[in-house]
Amino acid sequence: MQKIEFRYFRNPQNFAFRTDGVKSCSVCGKEGIWFDGGGFYGAKDIDCICEACLSEGKLKELEIETNEAFEGTDEQKEEIVFRTPALPTWQDRCWPFRDGDYCVFEKIASKVDFTNKEEFISSFAKEDQENSDLSDIWENYLAEKPITSIEDGNYDISIYLFTRNGKKHCTWDAS
Repeated sequence: MQKIEFRYFRNPQNFAFRTDGVKSCSVCGKEGIWFDGGGFYGAKDIDCICEACLSEGKLKELEIETNEAFEGTDEQKEEIVFRTPALPTWQDRCWPFRDGDYCVFEKIASKVDFTNKEEFISSFAKEDQENSDLSDIWENYLAEKPITSIEDGNYDISIYLFTRNGKKHCTWDAS
């Protein structure tokens, strides 16, 4: 089977919500371990969707969205909303947009993903820097060891690491 890559989501095998076992894709019926549809937005509900159906944008015709995106061109927004796996968050999260395009979601971050606390803090938007105690998050909540999958990263506070043009951009979420 051909591995499908997503433009804005680096490692969906390890960092996207997936079904617990083999299920039939709610769109095409193919069996496998697919993206869990429980957190998608829309008037209709689906159990899950396979990589092929998601990458082909099949959710658009069902009016089901995986993520929120408010900036950029219609094509860029549709890529995030209808053809990108959902961010592994507890709450609604708008996909970060920087320098004319959306950032690529890399992983749930830990301290080893940053050279120091200053790099960590500077990776957040100015609003987060002003309204969040990022020093406290660094010192008391950010994992010390590398996070290699979503199972490794289910903490009270999660840091979502994105990149764009070689620069790190982060958002955070609390359960």
